[in-house]
Amino acid sequence: MALTLLAQTTMRSELGKLSLDKTFEEREMLNARIVDSINEAAAAWGMQCLRYEIRDINPPANVRKAMELQAEAERRKRAQILDSEGEKESEINVAEGQKRSKILNSEALQLEADQSSTR
Repeated sequence: MALTLLAQTTMRSELGKLSLDKTFEEREMLNARIVDSINEAAAAWGMQCLRYEIRDINPPANVRKAMELQAEAERRKRAQILDSEGEKESEINVAEGQKRSKILNSEALQLEADQSSTR
């Protein structure tokens, strides 16, 4: 019973150090830190924890909803950034095309002027 309470307390302590997103991303590292903490405390009892596994994380419905809203906002933000970058590239391409056109027109006019003056 004491070891179970120690494991739960250690898990809560380690989970408290991470954001919810990080707990999903770093589950293996979290398990290893919990094993280390348990072994540090349980060594005095002559016990060793070989493995600790957080199999599933089920946040409350309101937290899941908040995470979904955050993920959706992040997707919209990325889409807006991509749209604006595409628009920027398009405007740059149009401007470069116009510049190139003016250069070619100027060169053509200069060539005509040179040919007219040599006649």
